[in-house]
Amino acid sequence: MYSKESYKEEQEVLRLLHDCRHKDIDRIKLNVNNTWLHEQKKCELCYMIKSKKHRYVTEAIFKDNLRADVIDITIGLIYEVVNSEKEESIIKKINKYPLPIRFIRVNALEPNNL
Repeated sequence: MYSKESYKEEQEVLRLLHDCRHKDIDRIKLNVNNTWLHEQKKCELCYMIKSKKHRYVTEAIFKDNLRADVIDITIGLIYEVVNSEKEESIIKKINKYPLPIRFIRVNALEPNNL
């Protein structure tokens, strides 16, 4: 199972989120406002995270109402799936998110570029 230290670290990440209804750990929440490729990439990310024996939260809402596609709560890393997002929006997210962030680009011509 998880060590006490891992549990405490995960709890620190979860405290950054808005409230408990947005903390469904290891459950994939889909957002129909995104493209199919975007949601497919989220699922791939969750699979990758679980294969490392980490835990995740999807569509997590932080207390300041920012939403993250996927958070690996075991290591405190946000994954944001981007496609047509402008560079200024990406920079804004880097500066606003309370955890380190990794951007994963979705390319319609290469849907499996994880």
